[in-house]
Amino acid sequence: MTDSPRPSVAHLPVGAFAIVMGIGGLSAAWNHAAVAWPVPSAVGAVLAWAALAVLGVLLAAYAVKAARHPQAVAAEWRHPIRTAFTATIPIAALITSAALVPHHGPTSAALWWAGAATMLTVSVWVIRTWSTDAQLEHVHVHPAWFIPVVGNLVVPLAGVEHAPVDISWFFFGVGILYWLGLLPIVLTRLFVYGVIPPRLAPTLAIMVAPPAVAAISWVRLGGQWSDPLGRILLAVALFNLVALVAHAGALRAAPFALPAWAYTFPLAAAAVAFVSAFHDGSGAFYGWAGGVTLALASGFVVALAVRTARGFATGELLLPEP
Repeated sequence: MTDSPRPSVAHLPVGAFAIVMGIGGLSAAWNHAAVAWPVPSAVGAVLAWAALAVLGVLLAAYAVKAARHPQAVAAEWRHPIRTAFTATIPIAALITSAALVPHHGPTSAALWWAGAATMLTVSVWVIRTWSTDAQLEHVHVHPAWFIPVVGNLVVPLAGVEHAPVDISWFFFGVGILYWLGLLPIVLTRLFVYGVIPPRLAPTLAIMVAPPAVAAISWVRLGGQWSDPLGRILLAVALFNLVALVAHAGALRAAPFALPAWAYTFPLAAAAVAFVSAFHDGSGAFYGWAGGVTLALASGFVVALAVRTARGFATGELLLPEP
């Protein structure tokens, strides 16, 4: 009879940084809501500092994992499914940077430079892994492959405040072209090769993120919500959100795991896009869409925060993944 596995930091998944993405993304959504509506700006500020605090805790915990269990980190970074989640580390920093722009510029700038440099490194690492892993098969493809792409698209959100604009254009160009390149690969996996495992089902929400973040970055780089690209990206984000809602029944049946945080940042990004489009005169419909999406994102973050805190307290989330 074998002993049951014990909770250990060795089993802390790199995807845990999606928690920061969700909280930071929600902060950015409330920051934009405070501009469009009479909403207290303190909501976004509290969430931004909370995201920074969680980021610090997770970085410390992952550093302990790397020091004590380097083989576990190496295996995770080379894993055909989990390697895409390594990008959540720099994205967490970049999103927190964007959330802190209206509240504390110096901290935002420090996070942005660290996040952008790490994002470039991780993007190259992930692309190299995908292109050289002879064991990679179609079953290893899942919507989380978009995470490194989204990371590049996130860079301009605060990048236009902290660095020459050409840097933001570099990341935007890489992000949008790789999104379009990966899109048929991921759709083929979803449409042709059967459903993804239940634990990864929440990653379907990530489909909302690339067009939503690309639309926000496009406007940050000087585009308009009313120009053709802005309208197209906003429409695709809205369609992907509706398609996600159509999967709600199946998604509710998925067991709780940290990938459930995949719901939060895409919803928050969509809320930012809709609220910003409404504020810039794109019509009342986007105001309603932004309000509903913001409420959903807020509800998910609160519910998942409670469930995740309980999971870490009991050690449930520090056990080997099935």
